[in-house]
Amino acid sequence: MPLNTTPSLRSGYLANVEAVNTDLPTEYAHLREELERLLTEPEKDFQRIDALVDELEMVQLAFKEQHGIKGNNPNE
Repeated sequence: MPLNTTPSLRSGYLANVEAVNTDLPTEYAHLREELERLLTEPEKDFQRIDALVDELEMVQLAFKEQHGIKGNNPNE
């Protein structure tokens, strides 16, 4: 039986992004802008900052996965 090396359309990272068809670079830019805004405020909302960092990671990994890169290891 031949090995199927075609990436799955729905795998771990894409399932965590709200919509698979989302424009991931635009979503990443939006989240990044919000994070930068929160970091400049005098009163830090650390809970929201942590959540944004997690969301940014999921969007980044989903974007990489769409381009055939799995995980966060640059040597893969």
